[in-house]
Amino acid sequence: MWFITLVKLRKAPTKAEAEAMNKMMMDAADKMGIKVHQGFMTLGAYDSVWISEAPDISGPMRMSMMGADSASSETLVAVAYDEAMKWMM
Repeated sequence: MWFITLVKLRKAPTKAEAEAMNKMMMDAADKMGIKVHQGFMTLGAYDSVWISEAPDISGPMRMSMMGADSASSETLVAVAYDEAMKWMM
């Protein structure tokens, strides 16, 4: 399953805090069987966007709860367009 996670930081971290938080999250993702394909820092309503893949929703759900004190997030389940079109036909 593919996931798109939108993240809004509660406060701007220092560079050291951001690096430590990123390492902690990547280590946790790896232990939960989540493959993070790409992370982006963004302008607009969200501060970052993460594209990941996991066997089911449990890992991404746990990940979103881990960082709740420093950020709010919204995780979307993503389905490839071709796959979604098969379901409609």
